[in-house]
Formats: sequence, structure tokens, C-alpha cells
Amino acid sequence: MPSGPCLQVVPKVEILEVEPTGSLLRRVIELGNGPAKQTLGLLPNEAFEDRARKGTLLAATEGARLLGYVLYDLPTRHNNVTIRQLCVAPEAQEQGIARQLIEAIVKRHGNRRRIDLWCRDSYGLAGMWKALGFHPQGSRRGRSKEGHMLTAWVLDLEDSSHPTLFDEYRTERAIAALDHNVFLDLHIDVDERPQAAESKYLQEEWVADFVELCVTDEVFHEIYGHPDPEEQSVAWQWVDPYRNISKSNDGWKDLKAQVAVLAPKVGEADHHHVARAAAAGADYLVSRDKDLLDAAEAIEGALGLMVLSPAALIVRLDRVRADDPYQPVALQGTQLTQLSPTEDLQGEVLSALLNNPDGERRTDLAARLRPILADRENHDVQVVKGMDERIIAGFARQTVDQRLTIPFIRATRQPGSNVVARQLVFAQRKRAADLRLGEVQITDPNPSKDVREALKAEHFEESPDGWISRVKRGLVDISRVDLQHPSPMTPSEYEDRFWPVKILGGGVRTYLVPIKGPFAEELLDPRLAERSLFPRKLGLGLNREHVYYRNPQNDRGIAAGDRILWYVSGGLPAYRRGSVRAISQVADVVIGRPRTLHARFERFGVYSLEQVLECADRNGHVMALRFVNTEVLERPLVLDELEALWTEQDESFPAPQSPTLIGEHMFCLLYQRSSAYAA
Repeated sequence: MPSGPCLQVVPKVEILEVEPTGSLLRRVIELGNGPAKQTLGLLPNEAFEDRARKGTLLAATEGARLLGYVLYDLPTRHNNVTIRQLCVAPEAQEQGIARQLIEAIVKRHGNRRRIDLWCRDSYGLAGMWKALGFHPQGSRRGRSKEGHMLTAWVLDLEDSSHPTLFDEYRTERAIAALDHNVFLDLHIDVDERPQAAESKYLQEEWVADFVELCVTDEVFHEIYGHPDPEEQSVAWQWVDPYRNISKSNDGWKDLKAQVAVLAPKVGEADHHHVARAAAAGADYLVSRDKDLLDAAEAIEGALGLMVLSPAALIVRLDRVRADDPYQPVALQGTQLTQLSPTEDLQGEVLSALLNNPDGERRTDLAARLRPILADRENHDVQVVKGMDERIIAGFARQTVDQRLTIPFIRATRQPGSNVVARQLVFAQRKRAADLRLGEVQITDPNPSKDVREALKAEHFEESPDGWISRVKRGLVDISRVDLQHPSPMTPSEYEDRFWPVKILGGGVRTYLVPIKGPFAEELLDPRLAERSLFPRKLGLGLNREHVYYRNPQNDRGIAAGDRILWYVSGGLPAYRRGSVRAISQVADVVIGRPRTLHARFERFGVYSLEQVLECADRNGHVMALRFVNTEVLERPLVLDELEALWTEQDESFPAPQSPTLIGEHMFCLLYQRSSAYAA
């Protein structure tokens, strides 16, 4: 980490994007894991390699000399740039290297809102951050053993009051249960316990922002069984600050036999650790036991509990902080079915969707479900089953006055459950829009963890009466909307929060974007959902958030917040005439190398690397359009209608070959004639 303000500039400095392999990456890792790690903290080699693949690892060089580097992330939910490490070689400090690295980020990502980072106060770098244009945004005490004070430093790239890294800190964290050996690793010096080196990664400051390290009753039992009273006494002091996630009635004993079958090579204590962690609702169990790790896949498949080594957990968390945890690819190709449960399914629903981590009792959930299942005339009740016929999600809803009320909504913990939850929640907003209702209210007192995260992502506000989302339809002039409530918003952010409303007079631009039939069918066509995720009548599909790749030439300035009207032509018989089929909102526009962008957006799971490579221009660059809030138009406008519409306005239809900006008046005419939500 550099120290002190930048005073002079080294000549012939070149800022390079570090390749995922090669000598430059090795030298960057050596610099970061050398003496600088005392202030940078520990970071696995995989984290450097991951950023290099994503194009977010920059190096400052002078000839063959490495002068410094910056490693950063592009979190999609905040549209910020988050610096994880900024390092200048000792011999190059106070020569402007840090400034040039920051300026390189600004040049590459000037369309983002701000650059932010956390820095420990004791490093004495406040003067440097101020000199680089950053200002403090807030402070907190770190969750490491020492509890160092940390400050969030922010460099605004545009004038806005949007979420920052300080807000990211407040998000709900995952729960990692420690087995007894890993727990001891964190409190015994490596000199005395060499095998503990891997576990020490868990004490890094940033880790505590994404996961809470907890224990179960089994750790207490193992401490109690220690034969040395003095060492036992010390261990009691060590365990005192940890939260014990076990509950007396969590049903862990019912899982012991199942765990013994899943992990036959480990001992009874490990069986107890797994059963207790799973029953308590932990996301992870952290262990170094090889036999237990060998059984991890079977345990996760049966119980939804991920068993990871300390190093594997660090790599996973690092990727989570580097990007949005929303991973549609986790469910691509999964066969899910939706059905309306009968009374005889009540026991299965109770077992699958009981929220144990929040202490919900089976009798309480049964009392809540019984009148809902009995009153099918007024309640729409649906459950979703996986390929193995196990229930993985469910909800109940009814219309009360002008509000869609959801008394029950859950998703089980399993791979891809965050995707199911996100789609499930959005489906309720869409249902309200379809019924011309103004609000969605979630009254379930114990929605599952993934559902709670989805509610936040879908702009639901928590209130004493549950979670509330307001839904607005139609074309609305900006003079009739309040862009200050519940927090300051741009017109495009208003459209996102209150989808499917469209704002006029607010400067939101609309582009006709061409897309070939095969890609349109994958990204926009309702038949996609019937093939690979949910039936479209549930309002769910992979088109909630996706990426479209194109040649970056002639982009006409398309940017985040703009609208896309998708013009589909060619490639399939149904699209030979050309038509406007859907409308989306641009979440991000990124230009980069095909391999870098494919690695960054691979989680969306539709495009192969070969398809992305085909979109590259002669300089080897590709444009990725990340889009959200897609509405498949109720009445697609075919080419003849489009040409007639433009003729009425004394213009020629600009059959687009690249993004084509259209005027607001023309957008209104198109939307009014094609959208079910236009009025």
C-alpha cells in the first residue's frame, strides 16, 4: 500500500491490463504477497487470477519494471468501482504511481458512479486518499480479533447520492459454522500449529463483511471433552465471542443418520458438526478434514449445506464480493415444475419450507398454511418442484382491494436458490402489474433468507406491516412523479424501482437494437422458460437479467439507464419479416476483450465463448449490453406496421443495423400500440 501524497511522475509509465497468465501476473502476486501484505492483507493467488480474467487487475510498468498495481471489482448492484488492493512498489512510492492507477480506472469506468474502498485508519493513509480526491464516507470497527477502525473512502465520478461501499457493509451476511479444528486454528499461532496457516485467511478484515463465523453446540462439546483443564479454560475464553447458532429444538438429531450415510468415512463428531450446522441453517461448514471434504458434494445435494475448506471459502467469498451473487447459470437446464398443492401436500410443504434459522416452529407454520390451503377460492397457492420431485419454493397470494397480498413465500436453501427467490419475488410484481394493482405486500413473518435478499434487490421496503413494493404502469410525464421518495432517483432508476412504468420528459433515451432470431429466442422468447426454467405463466424466466454481446462499432452512445426496443430479424422463420418484440432497460455497457467479458458474465449462462469471439471487432474488442426488466410485448409490431408508423410521421423506418436512437414521440407511439402496460 502506498504511503503519503504523490509528488512527482515517473516518465514512460504504462498502465497495462494484466493477462490471466504470464510473468506480469506472477510479479504482481509476488509484490502483493511480499512485504506489502502487512497492509494489504492476505489474498489467494486465485483471486489475482480471477481479476485478471475479468480485466480488473491493472499494473503500472516502466519497461520491464513493475511499479505497482490496482485490483478492483465492478459490483453490479451498486454500479460502483470497488478497490480491493492498491499497491506501489517501495522504490516507486511518492512518484505518482497511485494517481496514475486511479486515473486509469476513471478512464476505463467513467460511466460508473464512484470509486470506493475500505482502509484501516492505523495505516495512516488519510493524506494520500485525500490527495487522490477521495473523501471519507463513514467509519466502522472491523470484525477482526483486534477490532481496528476502518474508514470508507469515496471518489465520486458523478454527482449522485447512491449506495456506497458503506451501505454494502450493512447487507445480510452468510453464516459459516466452524468445525473444532478450524476454530482452534484461528486462536493458535502458526509456529505452534503449522496446519492452521490456511485457516488464518478467515481473519482478514474484508471476510467479516461477507460471512459471520459461528459455532454450533458440537464445538462446546469438544471443548468440554478436552483432557487438559488449563487448555480447556483457555478455549472457553476463545469461544465466548462467537455466536452459537444451535437451538434446542432445531431437529439436528433427525439428520444424524442421514449424514452418516452421506459421509461414511468420518467420525461421529463430524457427523454431529454437519447435522447441527445444517439444522441451524448455516450456509457453510468450514473444515480441513479430507474425508469430510470428499463428501461435500453429497452433503450439499441432500442438505443444502456447503462443506468447504478455509481456502475454498475465501476464494468463494472473494468472488461474491467481486460480483453480484445472482447466478442464473446455476439453474440453466434444470427441470422445474409448478403445481397447485392439495391438502395432502401440506406435510411436504411444511417439511420443505419451514424456516428453521429464524426459530419458526412447525406448528406455527401449519397454523398459517391451514386456512390458506382451505380457502382456495380466494388464494392462488403454488409450489415449485425440482427434477427430484422435492419442493424447492412456494408462495400463496390473494387480491385485497388494490393490493396483491402474499401471506407465504419461501425458497429452500440449495444451489441456485437465490435465482429462484429473485424470480419468485419479481413474479409478484409482474402479477400486480398484470392485474392493474398498485401494491404488492409480503406479510409472511418468516420469509426465507434468499427471499429477503430478493425483496431488497427488487426494491421492496420493509415496514411494520411487512414488505411493500409499489407498482406503476403506463407512460407518465416527469412532472407527475416524485424523484425524491423514498430516496433521490434518476428517471431511469424510477423506472427500475416502479417497473413497468415509463417516464417521459426525463431524458431517458430509447434505442432500437437489432438482434438475430436465435439470440432473441434465447433471451426474449417465452418458449425459453418452458424449456429450461419455469413455465411462463408463472412470469419467470432467464430474461430477468441477461447480457447481449455485439460488435462495439457504431454504438451511438448507448449507456446504462437507456431503454432498448429489441428489433428481431433473420435467423429463424418466425423472424424473417422483422419485428419489435420486447423492451428492456440497460443496466451496464462494457467494452473489453471477449475472454475477459465472457468470464465476467459467464454466470448468465447463454453465450458460449465462441459466440462471444464472433462478435469482436478488428481490434479484438466486444461490447456487452447487460439488460434487466425485460417486458415481452403483448403485441409485437411487424415490419409493415413499423414502416407505416414512420411514414405517418413523414419519416423512413431506419431498419437498424446497429443501436439506433429514436425520439420520445416515436417511442410513445410504439409502446402504446404494443405494450399491455401502456395504460
